Amino acid sequence: MNSLVPLKWRFEVKLALRHLTTGGGQTLLTVGAVAAGVIVIIFLTALIFGIRARLTTMLTESIPHVTLRVRDLEPVPLSEIQNLENAMSSTRIEKQAPQLKFIDNWQHVIDVVRTVPNVRVASPAVQGQGFASRGGNPIGVSITGADPAQQDEISPVTKDLIAGRFVGLASDEVVIDYELAKDLSVAVGDRIRMTSSMGNTESLSIAGIYSRGQGRGGAYVTLRTGQSLFAMGNSVNVVYVKVYELFGSDQVADRIESLVPYEARSWSREFPSFVSSLNVQAASAYLISGFSLIASSFAIASVLIVSVLQKSKQIGILKSIGATRSQILRVFTLEGLAIAFAGSISGAIVGSLLVYLISLPLQTTSRPGHVPDQLFPVAILPVYIFGAMGAAILSTVIAAWFPARRAAKMNPVDVMR
Repeated sequence: MNSLVPLKWRFEVKLALRHLTTGGGQTLLTVGAVAAGVIVIIFLTALIFGIRARLTTMLTESIPHVTLRVRDLEPVPLSEIQNLENAMSSTRIEKQAPQLKFIDNWQHVIDVVRTVPNVRVASPAVQGQGFASRGGNPIGVSITGADPAQQDEISPVTKDLIAGRFVGLASDEVVIDYELAKDLSVAVGDRIRMTSSMGNTESLSIAGIYSRGQGRGGAYVTLRTGQSLFAMGNSVNVVYVKVYELFGSDQVADRIESLVPYEARSWSREFPSFVSSLNVQAASAYLISGFSLIASSFAIASVLIVSVLQKSKQIGILKSIGATRSQILRVFTLEGLAIAFAGSISGAIVGSLLVYLISLPLQTTSRPGHVPDQLFPVAILPVYIFGAMGAAILSTVIAAWFPARRAAKMNPVDVMR
């Protein structure tokens, strides 16, 4: 050990270690205060960011991150086009009824979108409303026509299947939601009729049934079948985009709009209240962690101040035999540093173990055919573990600095009197 410590610091290191080893319960109490602060930070950040990740996945996993479609033109009053200040005019704005708008040059759009940074997948699709029926029981349903392999990357269906298949879908096949299958009393292999809002009808065989546990979902067909149902020829009406960095969707949408003459809507702009709630959760985690650090710092400072007062006579003796003010300062600073490292390491170990243990309990899921979910969704994030350790070490050293200065300024004559 002596070989690892610089010669001029050996006296301070030996004295600091002796103080800590002879401190007994007081040393353990101080180390425990540091460890408790680290445990609280790791536990809270793991739980809050785990819940945040689950909520984000539930919302965004099954939807495109950016959706391209033809922009709806807003009616412009005549008074804004011509100068009618001296004429009497009356304006009544009426919007057109929603209509399917075609993207004819979708191959070019796909090529352009794929050059945008952060874009992972870009897929053409036909999306519209229709009816599914078997016999005389028509039920409204959202119909999506796309290449199954690409659509599986945009809105994963295969992972949510409870029967049948999705990838490799034929033009006369369809994959439907579990709730729709239950309402129609059908199973894999049965045939149903799909009728689009354009009035076109196709008889399709059920190739798969999926469930996301989020209410009734839609029906998926091939791109060719979707184009036929909605009479689009070789065109599509939407282009779906999936990105790598989820919260960079706004920048991707803005970049795409500058390159192609279509509207690009990001998921975060579609659900602003959800994004706001995620930000509140993250801010809460940081705020609670900060207060935990402050509370543990005050506890550490209090214990160290008591330690300085208890060692007042020893400090006076050391200074009377030649110990300098800087040496006394280093002794108590090194004590605080040792306490910080011991507390942060033990807190990180206990905190990580605690997070792992609470991740084990499972709860039954409402999704048929799916494995149980975690009762407490947690995220063990190394960056927050090391961040908690670093913050605890820094706050402990700062807390130790003030009693160390008090000890260094002590007058040996006054102490020994």
